[in-house]
Amino acid sequence: MACTQDSLIIKGLVVNAKTLQPIEGVNIIGDGFFSISSSDGSFIIKNITNGNYVLNVSHIGYAPKTVNVHVWRNMDLIYVALDEAVTNLDAVEVNGKTSKRRDKESSTISYKVSKEFLNQNRENSLMQTLSKIPGVSTINIGSGQSKPVIRGLGFNRVAVVQNGIKHEAQQWGGNDHGLEIDQYGIENIQIIKGPASLVYGGADAIAGVVDIKPNKIPAINSFNGEVNLLGESNNDLLGISLGVKARKENWFYRSRLTLRDYGDYKVPTDKINYENYIFELHDNHLRNTAGIEANASFNIGYTSEGVYYGNII
Repeated sequence: MACTQDSLIIKGLVVNAKTLQPIEGVNIIGDGFFSISSSDGSFIIKNITNGNYVLNVSHIGYAPKTVNVHVWRNMDLIYVALDEAVTNLDAVEVNGKTSKRRDKESSTISYKVSKEFLNQNRENSLMQTLSKIPGVSTINIGSGQSKPVIRGLGFNRVAVVQNGIKHEAQQWGGNDHGLEIDQYGIENIQIIKGPASLVYGGADAIAGVVDIKPNKIPAINSFNGEVNLLGESNNDLLGISLGVKARKENWFYRSRLTLRDYGDYKVPTDKINYENYIFELHDNHLRNTAGIEANASFNIGYTSEGVYYGNII
């Protein structure tokens, strides 16, 4: 004598309890079987025998539900209505540091120098102008040239970058070479005090970096010019700097010409003792501190949305 049980089917429909719209992708899990609802919210569980079953119905964004089902041959379609679930998040905390605290904890400090600062603190050379910044000083070479010193270190311990290109001349010949940069054509400088070798490459940025940024592109349909006059009585310095910039729609240009002529420094003595050697000074003038400087630059470029090209001559 053989006994068999009929294989039955559970059919159901899962809907949104509020809108009565079908829900797709709902998990229906029982003891040893499972199913997933289709796009119309329906599901089928096959090969079920007579008896009572517990169905666990769940879906992301809805509260899970437990359904007790009695399975028999002529059972009706099962309707499962899921309620939308509201997820409450814990309080979110945003922690930050003030710029002052961040500077104290960092080995490098960045200082931005604006065009207004340069105009208000103008000296004979670019580095003499920047020496007004705490931690920055200079090694002066006569009256027109100087080398940067940051936190007591200079020469190949300080990197000078202009328009993204490292300026190497200031490292040569000990105290004899200064920055060959016209300070009148500069609008924005970033001083980095502290080691920045990894960012700017090489070992010549241990003390810091003088990063001279490119000038801003002129406004559309603009034309501007400026004249800077300078003079000093101590060394009879006379100088002039002329700058012009203009732009139409996309094309623009900038040009600058700077001329400086200065004599030997006057000092309050007529003799100097250097290593037991007496130097006689004619009319109290310190020899080899005079010079003539001439700087000229021309920049032409094209700019449009997302595109910039410029060339410096």
